[in-house]
Amino acid sequence: RRISCPSHEFDPWFNYRATEYLYHNGWQRFCTWFDYQSWYPLGRPVGTTIYPGLQVTAVFLKNHLFPHLSLNDVCCTMPAWCGAVASAFVGLLAHEGATAGRRGQHPYAAPECGVAAAAVMAVVPAHLKRSMGGAFDNESLALAALTGTCYLWVRSLRNKRSWGGGAAAGLLYWYMVAAWGGYVFVLNVVGCHAGALVLLGRYSTGVYRSYSLFYVVGTGLAMYTLPVVGWTPLKSLEQMGPL
Repeated sequence: RRISCPSHEFDPWFNYRATEYLYHNGWQRFCTWFDYQSWYPLGRPVGTTIYPGLQVTAVFLKNHLFPHLSLNDVCCTMPAWCGAVASAFVGLLAHEGATAGRRGQHPYAAPECGVAAAAVMAVVPAHLKRSMGGAFDNESLALAALTGTCYLWVRSLRNKRSWGGGAAAGLLYWYMVAAWGGYVFVLNVVGCHAGALVLLGRYSTGVYRSYSLFYVVGTGLAMYTLPVVGWTPLKSLEQMGPL
């Protein structure tokens, strides 16, 4: 007899219940769902208190990529897939940084840096804890989006013509906001990096355009589409620096 993958306790169970509700009832009902079984006895207005990226991604994978798998199996194995994606993005980020540092010597001088960084990311205990099968939690998806955002941001600074990559970084940042409340960390990291470039005399119109695209696209979409975010980016003190 076939045995399904088990989800871990606590948050992964709620996330699976929320995914199941979205799968069976659709987005509109999910946004107005009041869950009487959570935060008992008060209940929880799920649509305005959840970061829905995890649930939306799982339902998308189930409907379009893995219709032959059960929803439970998709949810339980998704963290491992996200862990592989995060490791790949870390490798790309390291390769991009190393290539920029050694530019002019050899265009393919840094693949070993990318491979080493991806290998380390793949075995870091903190990452393994969030990317093992059954750990269906927001962090598992957010780590992949976080590393991807950082890579696309650095990639957008490669040369004077690559600033359009800031829009791609903003889109992936929006995806991360939809997945995890720790998005403030990524916003401040990118903002600090841009500020450091200015202080070190590396400012250019490319940096300005790339950062403007990143902030406007990412923050604008998050404010417009995610009720749990709302006007927070313009009111929260910890997000004033990047603004």
